[in-house]
Amino acid sequence: MHFVRRYAVIVPMAVVISFLSVSCGESKVSQCKKLINTANQTVKEANEVTNGGQTRNPDTMLKAADNMDKAAKEMEALKVSDERLKEYQAGYIKMYRDTSTATRDLVGAFKKKERQAVNVALKNLQQAIVPEPQLVSGVNKYCNNK
Repeated sequence: MHFVRRYAVIVPMAVVISFLSVSCGESKVSQCKKLINTANQTVKEANEVTNGGQTRNPDTMLKAADNMDKAAKEMEALKVSDERLKEYQAGYIKMYRDTSTATRDLVGAFKKKERQAVNVALKNLQQAIVPEPQLVSGVNKYCNNK
């Protein structure tokens, strides 16, 4: 009888504790919002710095590269536990870093007036941003899925 009473108290306590620990974790919706807000802020800042991608000023392009480095760090700092969101997070981080590197390479080649290197860097920059539409649509689709 003593055995039954002990488990009559322990089992409900264990259930309550497990529910509390699960509910204390961030929801998928919350994690989605953090990821989307960071990505949106990055786009906003990039557009502000580059005048919507219209500038060709090397110093401005270096500021844009700095913003991409900052965005990669901010995206990396997000606490995301959802496995699918972690994949999207990694995709954004890679894209931001690749974009930053390609932009710096482009500016360096431009300043040295190395036409061949400019063409390679420009191609690398174009390749660096290719994943963006897939990342955006993937995150939106996943996060809007009930």
